[in-house]
Amino acid sequence: PGTVCRSPTTPGCKTGKIVIHHFFHWLFHDFAPWLVNLARTDHIWGFPVAFFVAFSESFVGVSFIIPSTFILVTLGVVIGVSHIGFLPVWSGAVLGAVLGDWISYWIGLTYRSRILHVWPFNRFTAQMERGLRFFHDWGVWAIFLGRFMGPFRATVPIVAGISEVEMKSFQIANISSAIIWAFLLLALPSATIR
Repeated sequence: PGTVCRSPTTPGCKTGKIVIHHFFHWLFHDFAPWLVNLARTDHIWGFPVAFFVAFSESFVGVSFIIPSTFILVTLGVVIGVSHIGFLPVWSGAVLGAVLGDWISYWIGLTYRSRILHVWPFNRFTAQMERGLRFFHDWGVWAIFLGRFMGPFRATVPIVAGISEVEMKSFQIANISSAIIWAFLLLALPSATIR
């Protein structure tokens, strides 16, 4: 613990740590800036970039890898300092978040608790158990509240599916929370910069 792995010759370093270090370095220093720059330089890319990022944040499994909240806040800043339209970026983020949660819900509904024993879901058992407890404590409200709490954002929809929440109740919480969540992540940084 605590060993920074910059090369295989670093004492106490394992190859897996090197790969993870390089992956996150690439993600934050190359990929995220490239994605934000793409949306900034060609305005037509604002919607698909926001859609991809929000979908990645909401879809179970992918959300543990991609720093989507960071990228969306950065897009909000870019909106504030450039001429990118807020509405297309916000719409992309809302639709991506809704679809990511909807698919996660469908996976839970279709495969029920069997999904917890399948890779990659079985690698996140602690997060899934916390999501189950949170969902059972808050019920349908957990779907809405979970959107604003990083650790629950991707696990609560799948847990809602496993728990067989009615589709209408799920979608009301899913859509309303996505609208507010995307607005806050994009509008607050944009307004602060302007």
